[in-house]
Amino acid sequence: MAKQIRKKPVRKKIRRKKNPDQKVKYILVAALSLCLGIAAFLIIKDYFGEDETFDSKKYFVKGIDVSHHNPILNWDNVMEQGITFAYMKATEGNDHQDRNYPFNYDLARKSNIKVGSYHFYTFGLSGKEQARHFLKIAKFSAGDLIPAIDVEHSAINTYSKDDKYVSLVVQELKVLEKELYEHFGVHPVIYTNRDCYKLYIKKNFPDNIIWMCDLRNEPSDDFNWRIWQFSHKGEIPGIDGHIDLNYYRYTFSEFKELLLP
Repeated sequence: MAKQIRKKPVRKKIRRKKNPDQKVKYILVAALSLCLGIAAFLIIKDYFGEDETFDSKKYFVKGIDVSHHNPILNWDNVMEQGITFAYMKATEGNDHQDRNYPFNYDLARKSNIKVGSYHFYTFGLSGKEQARHFLKIAKFSAGDLIPAIDVEHSAINTYSKDDKYVSLVVQELKVLEKELYEHFGVHPVIYTNRDCYKLYIKKNFPDNIIWMCDLRNEPSDDFNWRIWQFSHKGEIPGIDGHIDLNYYRYTFSEFKELLLP
């Protein structure tokens, strides 16, 4: 008897319909990964691209700035490196005092370095109270650098383009600036960066000397800057850790524009 050959049943391929939401999800994940990659590249580029020493053939007046993040320096050693000036953080907000400030100020002055004091402006607090706090703590003598106000975003100073928020930041900063101007008879220097300059400074403080932070490029003339902070990871022989490095834009003779009478 002949064997009956059974045919294998043909399986139909089931095509799964693509979920459009899933496709959008993949696109968003890919875009986010790309953005994070670019951000990481820029951060790494900034960090490893910063100058670690003074090596400009264009700018000769060199300076540093310090706070409690740095140790109390050997200022005689700083002077030996040909550094002309130093800004020191004195206060922040309406109640914080930098713990290293009084020591660094006195020691630097004894070493004949031109010293100046700065206040870290805290968004959302009274400009008048911040001015009072700064004037109570900071030290000033004839020939010192003009006091400076540090205006930058931080963990406390939130970044926002909201009009009301920006307006409040500018309003209290104007109060702080006016209080210092009336006390010293000269407009304080304003330390800032590109973002903060455009948001708060550009249209509101035309008479103030600008101290610009830019770790990648020399600031353009659009910022009307006098001091350029070009590195957060400077190295000075005999000093432990990194330190902020700065250039004054013009000559030694013109540097006197930065000094209190």
